[in-house]
Formats: sequence, structure tokens, C-alpha cells
Amino acid sequence: MSQSSLLWSLQPPSGEHSWLFGTMHIRDQRAYHLCDRLYPLIREADIYAGEMDLASKHAPFETPAYDMEQYFSPKVYGKIKKQLMKSFDFNPDAFSHLHPLMLMSAIMQKVLQQDHAISLDEHLWQYARENDCTTIGLESLEEQVSLLHSLDPAPLYAEIRQIGRRPWHIRQHTRKTLVSYMQQEIHALYRLTKSSMQHLRKRVIYQRNAVMTNRILQMDTGHKYFIAVGAGHLSGPTGLISSLRKHQWRVKPVVD
Repeated sequence: MSQSSLLWSLQPPSGEHSWLFGTMHIRDQRAYHLCDRLYPLIREADIYAGEMDLASKHAPFETPAYDMEQYFSPKVYGKIKKQLMKSFDFNPDAFSHLHPLMLMSAIMQKVLQQDHAISLDEHLWQYARENDCTTIGLESLEEQVSLLHSLDPAPLYAEIRQIGRRPWHIRQHTRKTLVSYMQQEIHALYRLTKSSMQHLRKRVIYQRNAVMTNRILQMDTGHKYFIAVGAGHLSGPTGLISSLRKHQWRVKPVVD
């Protein structure tokens, strides 16, 4: 399997030809480099399937159950805050009551450029809607929020503390991820995603891969789909490419 494409053609055992694309949840212009190539395919599709239904009502990400300021002693929290402000210009006070995984995502965004008002996955979703393409999600917002709230925050708070101590580590990881994305190295992206998730990889990557694969298999193959999921879900033994092939789908990379 070629490891150097974010765009794949899908052909079920019977039915219409579709497309699978690996996107990113970032606003950096460098992640938008394939958009001109994608727009005609989205317009051609009957249905745009995003990783999540972005048209769903906002779910309660913020909850009093999370309080980073209370989790650490005032002295330790103050030190972490000082380190994050110095290294990333990131004030955790504004994010203190969010799940720590969201804090980590916000810190990662600080490493990247903020060229666009919305992330690439949101942009492609909006483009599909503006061009009269039906939009659906492979997962519901409620499912993603439920998963988020089921993750133990304690080890993630410990990771945030390590980020403050070793800011170069998340910078290096984030920049390596962007370079791999620009080079369309999907297996490298899978490894980087797996590495960043550590003890969460089974629930955040593998189990969700199975859910998304099953929902693709349940789609009406009489329609053409443009399917966009996080690029880390494409490769690997449980990734969408391998999983669809196991169900006799023809999945081929689209390369220049």
C-alpha cells in the first residue's frame, strides 16, 4: 500500500465510486494545500460524510467536573501557568474548566499558524453545504462528547504539566505532524497520532476506526460520497483503508 496520499478512491463491491480524504483539525494555511483539488470532488458527490456531524447543536464540553486550578496546588498551577505563558503565550485560566484533552489541543494550536477562522475539516464541511451537498457525520457530536467525558483527566493533567516543563517536545511533535501531512505520509501520521494518544489509543483511535468503518459499510452505495476523517484514522492495521479492503472494497491512493 502506498503511504503517500491523503486522497483515496473507494469502490464498494457494487455501487457508486466514492472518495476518502484525510483531513486535519487545524487552521494553518499549510494544511489547506489540497483544497483546489478537493472542491470538484465534493461538488461531484451526493453526500459529504465528515468525521462528526458539525451541524449538531453545541454539546456541553464545559463542566464544573474539570478544574485544572483546583487539581494542582496553587504553587504548582502558578508555575505551570507561567511556563505555558512563556512558551506558548497560552493562559490556561480561560480553559481551566474544560477537559484537559481540549487544553492540550489548544496548546498544540498555539504552535501552528492561525491563518483561517475555522479548521480545515470545518472549511470542507461548509464548502459541501454551500454547494448543496447533503452532509452527515460518521459519528455524532453526542458520541464524541460522551467519549471525551469518559476519559480520566488525571493522566492528562500530568501530561500538561510535562508540556510546561518540556515545551520543545510538543513543538517538535506538532511540527513533525504538519510536515508529514504536507508530504501526505499517512502511515507516519498514524504513528504520530498513536504516539500522542499513548494509553488512550485503543479508545480514541482503534475503537473509533471500527465505528467509522461500520458506518461507511452501512451507507447506501447507490450514492457518491466524499468522506473526510482525521488523517490519523486512514493507515494502520485498524485504519479505514485496511478495514474497508477486508470487506472487499477497492481502495486506491490518488497520487499526482
